[in-house]
Amino acid sequence: MMKDAHSVPLASPLYGQPPLHYIDAKLYLGLFFATEESLAKILPDPLRPSEMKLAGLMCGEMPCNETGTFMESGLLVQCMFDNPETGEDEIGVHFAHNYVDTDVAMAIGREFWGYPRKLADISMKWKGDKLVAKTVRHGATLFKATCTFTDEGEWIDSGPNVNIKRIQNALGDGFDASYISAADLKYDVKNGRSGEVEIEIKDGPHDKVTIVEVESPMIGLYFDTDILLPKARVLIPME
Repeated sequence: MMKDAHSVPLASPLYGQPPLHYIDAKLYLGLFFATEESLAKILPDPLRPSEMKLAGLMCGEMPCNETGTFMESGLLVQCMFDNPETGEDEIGVHFAHNYVDTDVAMAIGREFWGYPRKLADISMKWKGDKLVAKTVRHGATLFKATCTFTDEGEWIDSGPNVNIKRIQNALGDGFDASYISAADLKYDVKNGRSGEVEIEIKDGPHDKVTIVEVESPMIGLYFDTDILLPKARVLIPME
């Protein structure tokens, strides 16, 4: 039966086979406009910035049926790419940085979809209608998003999650996998809230996250939602 395991150790795999089902996830987005120059630096070719120059901090509590509940955060960049399957321009969300707080979530995210996950301390704290989300790693607060919610929030569909899946081979002279992957998540949004947001991004001793420069804040959004994370698809090979 060990030959059927989807990850190591074969006798007790760290994770199983996707898809993943998140039930009653709590998702917080602090959206902002970034400088075009900084987005061009963080997006690998052939991805390119969208006309909106939109980016965001995300933070979420993710109750997952398959991996157990974990906290997640990230720095997301809206991007454009030429879809080789259709020959048309498409929009997506590139995960420039991604953090979680369990080994299972880190491993399956990196090894299956290419999410660039690292371990960190992630928190979402409410005080009335005010929500503060922080990502702390090696003693440094990398991300902080603060929002006081005053209105209803509307879901924004920004296309697939787009990641760089790169796994080095055992010899260290090449890659077993090197391509841009795409995952078409499905959301069942139950309610949403919005308000003005404050964004703080700082580097840590092992995390250079300030490549993306904040030009101006856009909006803070909070959603209670179910999420289906399906298997990935290979979008564009990379050298």
